[in-house]
Amino acid sequence: MGKIFATLGTITLLGTAAAVWATVDDGRGRVVKPAQAKTAPPPAPAKGPPPAEQDAPPALDPAIEARVDGLMAKMSFEEKIGQLLFLGFGGTVMDQTIASFLDEKKPGAVALFARNVKHLGQTMRLIREVRKHDPGGIPMFVSVDQEGGNVVRLKRHVTVLPSAMALGAADDVALAEEAGAALGRDLSWMGFNMNLAPVLDVNSNPNNPVIGTRSFGEDPAQVGRLGLAYVKGLQSQGVSAVAKHFPGHGDTAADSHHALPVLDHDKKRLDEVELVPFRMVLPRGLDALMTAHISLPKIAEEKGMPATVSANVLTKILREEIGYDGLLVTDGLEMAGIVDRYGSGEAAVRAVVAGADMVMVLWFKEKKNEVHHALEKAVQTGRISKARLDQSVRRILRTKVQRGLFEQELMDIDEAAAALKREKPSVALKIAKRAMTLVKNDRAALPLAPGQKVVVASTEPVFLKEMKKRYPTADTIRLKAAPTKGQTRRARDQIVRAAQGADAVVLGVLDGNNLSLPKMVQPKLKPETKVAVVNFGSPYALERFPDVDAYLLAFGFRWESEYAAAQAVVGDLSPTGKLPVTVGPTYKVGHGLRYPR
Repeated sequence: MGKIFATLGTITLLGTAAAVWATVDDGRGRVVKPAQAKTAPPPAPAKGPPPAEQDAPPALDPAIEARVDGLMAKMSFEEKIGQLLFLGFGGTVMDQTIASFLDEKKPGAVALFARNVKHLGQTMRLIREVRKHDPGGIPMFVSVDQEGGNVVRLKRHVTVLPSAMALGAADDVALAEEAGAALGRDLSWMGFNMNLAPVLDVNSNPNNPVIGTRSFGEDPAQVGRLGLAYVKGLQSQGVSAVAKHFPGHGDTAADSHHALPVLDHDKKRLDEVELVPFRMVLPRGLDALMTAHISLPKIAEEKGMPATVSANVLTKILREEIGYDGLLVTDGLEMAGIVDRYGSGEAAVRAVVAGADMVMVLWFKEKKNEVHHALEKAVQTGRISKARLDQSVRRILRTKVQRGLFEQELMDIDEAAAALKREKPSVALKIAKRAMTLVKNDRAALPLAPGQKVVVASTEPVFLKEMKKRYPTADTIRLKAAPTKGQTRRARDQIVRAAQGADAVVLGVLDGNNLSLPKMVQPKLKPETKVAVVNFGSPYALERFPDVDAYLLAFGFRWESEYAAAQAVVGDLSPTGKLPVTVGPTYKVGHGLRYPR
């Protein structure tokens, strides 16, 4: 099996026991959010024939079904209910509280987050201790939310991908499969058998506050191609993929952690855009799928009903029309996008009735108890029939048997740690290099010519270090992450002073007030001074500084992306990436400049 570990960024919980959401910290004390654009371009049309017609759902294996029958025949009512629970817990070491919690709830799956991770050995020991509490000998899914980019729970000694959109810029299905396999190998060595990825949302809305670079892009067919390749790679290592967020969260302008987004699309539009990647991936062996807490008033049974509890979405479209009979997991049932309307317990029951198999409750003890008791009561009263309960339990067990969980043996911790720490080819660096996308290059601002007076300012430490190494005469300035407006003005003044007489100014930005710097700095420079912006965050930020000479996109802020960006700025690497999204009115999907040979 695979091994993996990494320190995580910080997840800050906000709200009360009635509602919870999370902000994702990139591990450097910064909350990473996509830049907001003012207008959304029209969604990209799907390319090629309708993917739903390309593959029929795989036939059931009689031997697997017989094995599942045998397992179910021995299960108690409590064990069956437990298989529907996808739970989180606090703590970094096994203690009586965690042990009692696992033994009482008998969950079919658990998820580890930052609160569970300190270092590699500790995390692997915790996973192995958790698995000692497999209910009735049925292995738990032990999952992690390791998308890459700004959704990363493990940072060291494991593959950390720059972002899904970096893969979109590289646009190479073989590379996407390699990425999934490398990550799956590491996760498996560590003891994880499930990853809550990939994101199959089509990011057709630049204002989307929660998806952004988590998506492969805005072309539905490209999202499907890359997502399928990633799934194949990940699952080849014995790690189940959980694609998300069905039926598509990419065109929303609200974050379902905070409120219920409304997607006012009809079925025709969903078929042309949002559903395309899912139709491409679901029939081809995807283990699991996660729902989206979004409202589809033209699709769901009633206005304001989240897709997670809509039978029109989960049964009619997903199960009957698309023909998906795999595992269906809800997104977190403590998120405001669903809990504000139903409460967690009622939402769980409605989700199962609508077609979901597992209900995710990660944070509050009282919410886990509420969901557990609500499910038990719903089955006892017949609101959820015993046949419906068995249907979900069968899907869960079938997935565990198909993925080989009953036969998998967890790797020895010392052997796993040695394998994880061993130097190996970095697929993340390969992706970072292939993702470099040159959107604009007026006056041939990039690559920097030798012998110029250059000022480089950035928040990103590896980028600055590599720039100084590759261009020793450059004057480098370290910008503050998440600066106040006053600090941003002082940074502007510092850059302008350093740039007197400069031939070029290079600004490496990520998010927040630092995105205002290019427009603040450029007017105060001499007209002949070229300004190049390297963006490590959202690609849509160009509208904040449309007059800069050069615009280079990295689609990631981790060291591999910073390293590759420095190479591209000085000309040691020629950008080959292409835009996976439309940037402003000028730069369309597929655009990407090259340096002259």
